[in-house]
Amino acid sequence: MKVGLCFDGFYSMQEMVELARLADDVGMDSIWMSDHICFRDCLASSMAFLATTRRITVIPAPLSPYSRHPIICAMAIATLEEFAPGRVGATAGTGNAAALEEVGIKATRPLKTMREYMEILRRFLSGETVQFQGEVFHIRGAKMGFQPTTPVPIFMTAVKPRMLRLAGEIGDGVLLSAGCAPEYIDLCAKEIRKGLERAKKSPEESVVAGFVTTSVSENAAEAIEASKTFLAYIFRNKHHAENIRMGGGKIDQESLAAAVARRDWEGAKKLVSDEVVFAHSVSGTASECRRRLENFIQGGLSLPILLPMGNQEARKKVVEMARTLSA
Repeated sequence: MKVGLCFDGFYSMQEMVELARLADDVGMDSIWMSDHICFRDCLASSMAFLATTRRITVIPAPLSPYSRHPIICAMAIATLEEFAPGRVGATAGTGNAAALEEVGIKATRPLKTMREYMEILRRFLSGETVQFQGEVFHIRGAKMGFQPTTPVPIFMTAVKPRMLRLAGEIGDGVLLSAGCAPEYIDLCAKEIRKGLERAKKSPEESVVAGFVTTSVSENAAEAIEASKTFLAYIFRNKHHAENIRMGGGKIDQESLAAAVARRDWEGAKKLVSDEVVFAHSVSGTASECRRRLENFIQGGLSLPILLPMGNQEARKKVVEMARTLSA
């Protein structure tokens, strides 16, 4: 099976580069660099990964219209592709609403914003002189001074039904958030298919990728504990309420959001039960993780992207495990 590797940007560049090289060696399909506000930058990191690997595809995820203007994104994507032709993808998405609000950015009119953003990005990357008078963006004759020599697939991130349908309609693929339970992935895949049908595209024309929070340890309880901090970070967002419900668990999201805002990680972890971690991640021994990953694929992922948890040695085990998974 094809599997990708996700970096959340929470640990050092030196470690990420080391793991990127390992992912390249073991035959993983792709590296996806998350763009979490206040952590390592996805575009600068992506260039470092391309420079230190030989064949693996590198995809920054997501580039947000609220924090990065489309011309800035187009310039960055084209620069990456010029450096490593055929090894670059991109992901556009609104980004983490709670994190955006922390820095004073309000994510408004997301559907209209994303539709315009995707169109403008593609037009810049195709080398057009762009005249665009939309409801959100206004471009007055800008044109890239250079353009990619190979096509760059642009995925869209989505969680809610209308955005999932839009992503199926206009994206080259769809990227689902970390923490999605297999049951919720199945629901997402159905909404994506509606978008594909609207655009008269076949399912084979779109990849359903998804970050899968993954922790490997000989001690299954230790692996589950290692996944709690990251799940606490993302589950504070209200848009995960239905996902949490479908996974069969309960979380006091208001208290969780307050704990994360205080950076009280120990308090936040206490609000995420072992049962919730099991439902929304691949956490356990290597053999348990391989079996559990099948549930996420059966749920509708055509490209699971492993997001390693735990300490540095534990994260390396996740990439090593992929040696037995990669096709």
